[in-house]
Amino acid sequence: MTSDLDLKKNSLSLYFVIAFAVPIVTTIIVVLVAGAPSGLVVTEMSVAALVVVMGMVHAPTIAAIAVVFRSQRLTGIKNLFRQLKYWKFAPQWYLKAILIFPVTILAVLLILSLFSSSFSPVLSLSVMSFAAVFSTLWEEIGWTGFATPIMLKRMSPLKVGLSLGFLHAMWHLAANIYGAGAFHGDLFIVNFLATSVGIIGLRIVTIWIYMRTSSLVLGWLTHLGFTGGQLSLVSFALTSLETIVWNAAFSAAVIGIAVFLVVRNKDLMRR
Repeated sequence: MTSDLDLKKNSLSLYFVIAFAVPIVTTIIVVLVAGAPSGLVVTEMSVAALVVVMGMVHAPTIAAIAVVFRSQRLTGIKNLFRQLKYWKFAPQWYLKAILIFPVTILAVLLILSLFSSSFSPVLSLSVMSFAAVFSTLWEEIGWTGFATPIMLKRMSPLKVGLSLGFLHAMWHLAANIYGAGAFHGDLFIVNFLATSVGIIGLRIVTIWIYMRTSSLVLGWLTHLGFTGGQLSLVSFALTSLETIVWNAAFSAAVIGIAVFLVVRNKDLMRR
């Protein structure tokens, strides 16, 4: 585990520099070579878009590997990935990790569908929803497997959730501009802020589970429920405004869950 590593000074800062640099540089290169997309990338995936997505989702793991290799060479990399071997936990934790966000997604969709049928839940087992299984794993090797345990040594779980959640949200910016900038136009920043709030909530929930289990696997499944749940249950036919309404409503629900957990678990506020 990362707790077994004798990391060099500024390792965490270097991790974030690499994690941010990879998707930014990848996106810039793709735009220079192939141009920017004209619509919502998730509905019109191309080779260029795939390169952007792959650069983004692999960045946290690339950054973690680079940093631990710098400190302990191959031993550090083995310790990082060894966390995937620890998967034996009480069934209740698997249920919480897997279901907490899909259930929330369904609840929010059902409420919104009372006002517009556009928000009626769908079941779309697309390539994108299956890809979420792997993309969220590559992200969480970095966020939960590397950054979280190091940051927990320095601050309270709540502060880690807020700060890491903010960084996780901002890390999406370059790829989001590429993938949804044209679709949302002048409303892009509104949509980005709405989704960012939800990502901060996701990180707080993930850290709550990590505090109880020290599990990278459960962190991965929690993130999978958050991302894969939306790709599988939310219609891709939503307009820009409807997408913003959805993201704002879902993010509000996620923050509500995070607040509930913080109030019920006082240790999340103690270092």
